[in-house]
Amino acid sequence: MKTFFKILLSLSLLLAVLALAGGFAVWQELASHPEVQISVNGETLPLHELHAMHWSGLVLGGLITGFVLLLVLPLALLLGLGLPMLIVASVLGLGLLALVGVGGLLLSPLLLLGLPLWLLLRDRRPAPEKPQAATATQA
Repeated sequence: MKTFFKILLSLSLLLAVLALAGGFAVWQELASHPEVQISVNGETLPLHELHAMHWSGLVLGGLITGFVLLLVLPLALLLGLGLPMLIVASVLGLGLLALVGVGGLLLSPLLLLGLPLWLLLRDRRPAPEKPQAATATQA
């Protein structure tokens, strides 16, 4: 099972690196053709006019997005879905434990009658010994 997770992690990292390389290649292709424009809601984004502070804003936005996707979203899913499922499973487990306890209590007279009967009727002879395999001789 450990190797499966290692392979899954390495494939995920490879996919992330390929996505980064693909994004870089698309960005370089857009930068090499000044006539290509990106339009969002009818507003044109001037890629060639981005200054240093624009780049820092883009990097900061990317870091915040990565933080949210890698940490906040899994924790929200874990606490929003995993915790209620754990609570339900523990309540069902306690109910099952209570049923087993009640069953043991109800069947205890039969167990008290059956235990001496089993002790009296069991075979007390020791099991025949099996011949041991020949050990390898040391040279």
